Amino acid sequence: MSVMQALCSSGKEALLVSVMLLILLQAFILLALRRLGRKGLLAALAFAQFILLFLMFFLMLDAIFHYGDPSKPRTWPVFTTAFVSMPVITVVAFEILSAVYLAVGFYRLRRYRKENLTQWAVKEAIDLLPAGVAFAQKDGGVVLANLLMNELQLKISGKNISDIGLLAEIADRTEEGDDDKLKGVYRDGNSVWQFSRQNIEENGTEYMQLTATDISAQAAINEELKEKNSRLKQIRARLEIYNRKAEQIIISRELLNARMQVHNETGHVLLASRRYMDKPGSVDEEALLNTLKVTNTYLLREYEEDDTQRDPLSEAIEMAKAIGVNVSFSGMIPAEGSPRNILSVAINECATNTRKHANGDELKVDVLEEDGFISFRVSSNGESPKKNINETGGLLTLRTVAENAGGGMKISMQPEFCIDIRIPAVLTQTS
Repeated sequence: MSVMQALCSSGKEALLVSVMLLILLQAFILLALRRLGRKGLLAALAFAQFILLFLMFFLMLDAIFHYGDPSKPRTWPVFTTAFVSMPVITVVAFEILSAVYLAVGFYRLRRYRKENLTQWAVKEAIDLLPAGVAFAQKDGGVVLANLLMNELQLKISGKNISDIGLLAEIADRTEEGDDDKLKGVYRDGNSVWQFSRQNIEENGTEYMQLTATDISAQAAINEELKEKNSRLKQIRARLEIYNRKAEQIIISRELLNARMQVHNETGHVLLASRRYMDKPGSVDEEALLNTLKVTNTYLLREYEEDDTQRDPLSEAIEMAKAIGVNVSFSGMIPAEGSPRNILSVAINECATNTRKHANGDELKVDVLEEDGFISFRVSSNGESPKKNINETGGLLTLRTVAENAGGGMKISMQPEFCIDIRIPAVLTQTS
């Protein structure tokens, strides 16, 4: 079968399409070799095959359109007649050889691009970067830009990147309104990009390099730090308020302790003086005078600090004895700490009231510890009050001290005057 017979048969479309496809692939090979700067046998064979395939395609078309209608003039009658008279197997064999050459050419191009650093390799590497990169001339005209930078340009302006003037303006812009100002920031929903630019010189020509870095994670951390700093400022403000209130509480406690000390010291001295006036022989004059001196110097603040440690409970018992009131205990006495101090305050107040209002001379103290609490019951042998007691002065102070320690106080008058105090047992007890 000749070429003309094949062109007149149903297989002419396959023959024409195969030749046209080979022409396109050969053109691609030629362009790739030219961009890579490759010369030599491979390029010469590609060019020769491209020319031959193109002539074959042209002669086939000339045979179909001119020889199918005898009235039409012939383009190249001699060459066309000679070509279409050839066996079709010759054309098919040439196509097969061209296809084999194309396979070898593509393989060698692929291996060359893998083994050598080419312009295509540089462009592909830049396109794979997780950051946007663009190079432009001084007037803003883009020389090279990767895919990510082009996507950012599309998001910002809706156009493909051809001039980086807009992106350069973003790189020079600084966010306002924040303590930590960020330069060149562009926010796109949950993504935050930071643009930066610098001038570079290559072969005496100045270029502008623009980069875009994804700082979404850093921005999220920065926002989290801002929220934490805001909360810390609020906590600091509350602490300042607490410190002021704490100072007031400390001052109030100091004033309360001072009032308690003045009340106890003065009351004991007055009662001891009264007893001395009623029964001079029952009071030790030297002890009374020493107590009076200590009290006066305390009130006038003309004494020097005594560094020796004094037991408040022992002093309370001695002061009670000085005004003629004996104190007896039942149960485990607190060794130290708040319970012992509160018990001394209770003995001071009850001894004074027993001597002053009830004409008694004995106090009984019952101590009981249970369930993490310690209870004091202080009762006197004097006369029971004829009317309700108003908690003022020392009694009010005693209740305040007990409640500040996390406990409470209860007063009963029948069958005898009695004060019950219950507070947390904060220290180990000893007998």
